[in-house]
Amino acid sequence: MFPSSLLRLLPFSGLGFRRSTDRQLVEIRTTMLSLLEARPGNTVHRVTQRVRFADDLEALWYLRQDVLTTLAEIDGEPSARRQMRRINSLFKGGLPQTMGPRVHRFTA
Repeated sequence: MFPSSLLRLLPFSGLGFRRSTDRQLVEIRTTMLSLLEARPGNTVHRVTQRVRFADDLEALWYLRQDVLTTLAEIDGEPSARRQMRRINSLFKGGLPQTMGPRVHRFTA
């Protein structure tokens, strides 16, 4: 048997990356759904369905704004932004750098 460290060097090592991405997708989706569950309204139901059926990280990335807007309507914007911090951090390493949160730099 090969030690697991050697298996990572074999050409099919991309399979491990795919499993990692799948786990990340499930974790993000579950976290988003947990924020929306047990909240009333058609908007919540619509966003919940879109999150549930999003098929990749990019789709979930773009759904963050819909989740934020929906939570803000119910709990207020400051609370919604606090709740979304965890979701934003879950995307780390799963998206191209160009899709990450923008960093605003101010120059004097």
